[in-house]
Amino acid sequence: MFKNISKEKLNELKEQGIDWAFGNGFTMIKRPTEEEVKKDIVTITHVPFSLYPSAMNKKLFEEAVNLSQDYNILVHNVSKDFDFLQNTLKDVQDDFTQKLLEIHRQVNKEGIKQKKSLGVFRSDYMLHDSDKTQEPRIYQVELNTISSSLAVLSTKIFELHKHLIGRNDLNKEGYNLENHPDNKSSYEIVEGLATAHQLYNKADSVVMMIIQDGEKNIFDQKGLEWILWDKYKIKLIRRTLKEINERAVVNNSDFTLSIDGYEISVSYYRSGYTPNDYPSEVEWSGRLLVERSSSIKCPTIAHHLVGVKKIQQVLAKPGVLEKFITNKESFDRLKRSFTGLYSLSKEDIDQEVVKKAIANPNLYVMKPQREGGGNNIYNEDVAKELQSMTPDQLSSYILMDKIVSTSFKTHVVRDRQLLEIDALYELGIYSVFISDESDNSKDQVVVNKNAGILLRTKTSHSNEVGVAAGFGLLDSPILY
Repeated sequence: MFKNISKEKLNELKEQGIDWAFGNGFTMIKRPTEEEVKKDIVTITHVPFSLYPSAMNKKLFEEAVNLSQDYNILVHNVSKDFDFLQNTLKDVQDDFTQKLLEIHRQVNKEGIKQKKSLGVFRSDYMLHDSDKTQEPRIYQVELNTISSSLAVLSTKIFELHKHLIGRNDLNKEGYNLENHPDNKSSYEIVEGLATAHQLYNKADSVVMMIIQDGEKNIFDQKGLEWILWDKYKIKLIRRTLKEINERAVVNNSDFTLSIDGYEISVSYYRSGYTPNDYPSEVEWSGRLLVERSSSIKCPTIAHHLVGVKKIQQVLAKPGVLEKFITNKESFDRLKRSFTGLYSLSKEDIDQEVVKKAIANPNLYVMKPQREGGGNNIYNEDVAKELQSMTPDQLSSYILMDKIVSTSFKTHVVRDRQLLEIDALYELGIYSVFISDESDNSKDQVVVNKNAGILLRTKTSHSNEVGVAAGFGLLDSPILY
């Protein structure tokens, strides 16, 4: 697109975009050099972004959006099946997953102290259009059930694109703002936090965001904190798992969680999804303390476990999804979004698929159980690892058909530089789910809604798309 726009105009748009980014908090902390660490220097940079929206098929976009409530119900129904989670994941030879399962067993044995739960999820999809004999499809890449980030920055890239289109009269180039969807993901997620806080119903309690030490994506997190106060007058505090273990207390009678004089209504994880967040038993003890409390968890330990890749793979097996989704329309929508997913566990490994993957590694991806970018195995490394890993090591991965999209040309801005790239994108759909099982006779769904959009673009030769991890950049769709 933008065939008629000169290089000079593109550079003008770049400067406008950078100025808008710094003026409106579309920023992140840059990873410091060793010298900057020594001198305690913090550098703030703009979030990498596309200069204009990327074209997207409206039907497929709406298909992804409409799946959000289905996936919410699926996650919640699976989370309530203790035996299914434990039995499905018991043979995953991954210390991190096994520690999560241990906490899951312990809190269930002791009795769940809080029957209300909050889920802020994000389901990520890619367009599959390599088979020219079939219509393009969207397939789910992964389901994030913990620390679904970038909602604030995603809201801002939509605002930035609307600003550039309107200010520069780019509707003449085919960018009709009527085809540019609204995105209020930051406000939708904050509304979920506020609703959960209100359900907790204790005066002077606060929301606690559980964070990583030295967080670089702080402005995405702080944006939620500020909206929560400005719109709802609810305070949010930030603590690490280490700080929670050292200073938090769970009351022996009512199991309320308190830290530094604050009673916690909602424990909202923006960390805890990677082994790096648990460098010692101290952090694991902090996680267990939160799970034992009556604070409303986002997510619960069970919701977290549903996001493990092995669960994604097992749900795609014949006869499994039906156990959790009885509505036929919902079942059909979910099933259509599954790509090929295969077990690498020694109990049920599909040797024929493994042989195919070794022979054609470019058609598959190996994915570890945990969330967080940069851990997948691609291309020739798939064949190498399938042949060199032990059975126990392989069981910590699943194998997935590679989703193949046609690349497109676009202009992006990274580190103040204007670049033209061959690009691919990944569409994330946020959702909020709140349930209340306080009445043991029923499970009341309080909230089940779509909560906005995240569009990340990457170079076509890049395998990963994480923005915070340094692979991708933020974008927005223009629908056709």
